[in-house]
Amino acid sequence: MILPPQLKPQIKAVFSDFDDTLTHQSLLNSETLKTLEALKEKGLWLALISGRPAGWADCLMRILPIDAMVFENGAGVMIKRGTKIETTRLASDKNLEEERKVLEDLFQEIKKEIPQAKLSTDQPYRLYDYAIDFIEEPPHLSATQVEKILAFLSSKSGVTAKLSSIHINYWCGQHTKVTACEFLLNTEGKNRNITKENVLYSGDSPNDEPLFQFFPHSVGVANIKLFWDKLKFHPRYVTHSEGGKGFNEFAQELLT
Repeated sequence: MILPPQLKPQIKAVFSDFDDTLTHQSLLNSETLKTLEALKEKGLWLALISGRPAGWADCLMRILPIDAMVFENGAGVMIKRGTKIETTRLASDKNLEEERKVLEDLFQEIKKEIPQAKLSTDQPYRLYDYAIDFIEEPPHLSATQVEKILAFLSSKSGVTAKLSSIHINYWCGQHTKVTACEFLLNTEGKNRNITKENVLYSGDSPNDEPLFQFFPHSVGVANIKLFWDKLKFHPRYVTHSEGGKGFNEFAQELLT
């Protein structure tokens, strides 16, 4: 058993990262989809907290049994209201064109030092951030190259950079997964009597670390161990299995 028995009655919502937390080897398998459906039928409020683009969020909100999705690491959130998807942009649009030029210029500087660096194939569907693919599709970048890119981006004033299991995401502004979760709790949470103490959060990589700190109850699927030494704040519980299989593992404890 991963979760303590006394925790189950407290949980009213499951917030989860998507890539390598719900997916396994880049795929959302049928068992995980069934698990999401079962959690929804049990009455739990479900939200994906992802670095994936707004375009993906619109699609996933329409085909998965989820209630909300944070996209682009907190730039915005989509909420399902009946058959309608309502989008709230949390990042500012005021200087969006100028900021996107800043992000593009930074990418070109990175390319000069690391020619094989490439943007993720989902970049065209992003509104606010840039995503550098380091392992989702070949050619892969080395750990040294990833650290070099992160150090470069972190040195730039006004730019936030986060490492996921597949991408280096960077953007202008201070919005994060945490600020987006706070928005969800302050809006939807109040309507549903959900506080952060009633949420179980699951993730798998360094960009989930702030939420491991923010939520009192958090689970890391087993592949979080790849990044364990890089984390200051760790998930409270860790599954035996990786990715979607790990998600199914702790979710079944909520369902039984």
